[in-house]
Amino acid sequence: MGLVEGFALTLLAGTMIGGNLVPMKWMKAWKWENFWLVYSIVSLLIVPFCLAFFLLPHLSAVYAAAPASTLAKPFLYGILWGVAQLGAGICVDKIGLALTGSILNGLCAAFGSLTPLFLQHSEQLAQTSGKLLLGATVVMLVGVALCGWAGLRREKSSSGAAGVNRSGNAYLGVMVLAVVSGLLAALLNIALAFGGDIVKLAEAQGAAPSWAVFSVWPIALAGGLVVNLIYTVYLLSTRHTWGNFGRNIGEIRNPILGGAIWMIAIAIYSSGTVYLGVLGVSVGWSLFQITMIVVGNLAGIWTGEWRATPRPVFATNVIGVAVLLLATVMMGAANYAAH
Repeated sequence: MGLVEGFALTLLAGTMIGGNLVPMKWMKAWKWENFWLVYSIVSLLIVPFCLAFFLLPHLSAVYAAAPASTLAKPFLYGILWGVAQLGAGICVDKIGLALTGSILNGLCAAFGSLTPLFLQHSEQLAQTSGKLLLGATVVMLVGVALCGWAGLRREKSSSGAAGVNRSGNAYLGVMVLAVVSGLLAALLNIALAFGGDIVKLAEAQGAAPSWAVFSVWPIALAGGLVVNLIYTVYLLSTRHTWGNFGRNIGEIRNPILGGAIWMIAIAIYSSGTVYLGVLGVSVGWSLFQITMIVVGNLAGIWTGEWRATPRPVFATNVIGVAVLLLATVMMGAANYAAH
């Protein structure tokens, strides 16, 4: 494979993740907590373990040879990332696919790019790449603010149309959760970075370099699973919604589909970056983020999230998305210039 195939895999992965939570819109008898329990088990436990054990030889020996401290670091960072995954699910339920994707992906891109710049490469702040990255971050925040403002105006207009006085504080609370989740989302990359020794052990056992990173996924995502299970089990118990699982068992296909799509897309992107080389952390990353933002917004339009919204409000969101895409391109250029 070469650059063309690498970009194709990246585009496919971004498209899949951008729309992977559309099945949440298909719920009838099930509530959010029913969907999210099954979704979390599939995406964070079953699929990553199956992929790792199917693609990597002697994975049990890899984990047996790894010191407890080596396994603990990606697991603990995975727990922190799990808060972001949980927040994403809650936000999609409250404010929709479009706004959640724009805000979370925008902030994740900004935070994920700035963190290594300040902690590991602060000398680049005075260089062209560093200045371009800082400028892109400012542009990204403007885009996030525009999308958030459009969402608030949409909420107010829909409340007025329905004759209901919804609390603006409730919307702002969800926005805060979206911001926190966007900042914590980048921790998954840190969790994987701490799994470098596990990857080396997998390669020593004969794993292909493009697949060796899959050995870290089960450990890091298991940490994220803990947070999501605790919260969903709490909701199922306090809301007495355990019985929904038996009322329409056919709905289980929705979270299974969404969860499988998410993890498979992550695996595809991980493999795609191998073929892109240095372009994987610059142009490839930008393409991945842009695709998720665009597809998330298209999915939101398709599922009717902006239906009956005044045209000026929808236009504000479109402008915000355009600004996010510009910022993402700037980040890709900055990363490319740094290499």
